[in-house]
Amino acid sequence: MNILDPRILAGEVLSWTEEREKYQQTKIEPLHDLYRLSDHVLFTDSETRRGFSMHSSEFIARVQKLNPLIYVRHQLNFEDDWGLYADIGGKLVYLSGFPKGWMSEFSWAPTDERDLPTEEKRGWRTVLVLLMGKGLLTYPEVVEEFGESEGFNSERWAVYTQPYRNRDEGQVVALNISNAFE
Repeated sequence: MNILDPRILAGEVLSWTEEREKYQQTKIEPLHDLYRLSDHVLFTDSETRRGFSMHSSEFIARVQKLNPLIYVRHQLNFEDDWGLYADIGGKLVYLSGFPKGWMSEFSWAPTDERDLPTEEKRGWRTVLVLLMGKGLLTYPEVVEEFGESEGFNSERWAVYTQPYRNRDEGQVVALNISNAFE
């Protein structure tokens, strides 16, 4: 654009600040949306996602009551997390991690200044879904021990547990390739 551009003479050019804001809204924000979940607003609301809080020690005891072959270890790289493992062929295989101390019922994510998720704060129901997916827990025993999800957040629980509800005996859902957990 040169100094004789008719838009400049007509006063139609935005200031640098206005031009920058327009660029962010039309170019940058659509790129940020690629990194947001479809239920981003709900997933980043820690108060709504809290649900029924449970201490990690109680969660560990209840999971091991359902399957005593699940081991718990301190995470070396994440000192504030526990890790669940299973013994497969003499080797401990990582299943999932979760925070030490009080856990929310549902996972959520804090965001940065651009409203992008920075990390997952894993909830205890997410860990249960992962264990069901690996064939180490069944849906009926999880519901008997932990109860069914209720309230505003239960839709996500219903979606993620659907493959494990009403499954026929002997049907293997979402196990690893060698079905080593069966």
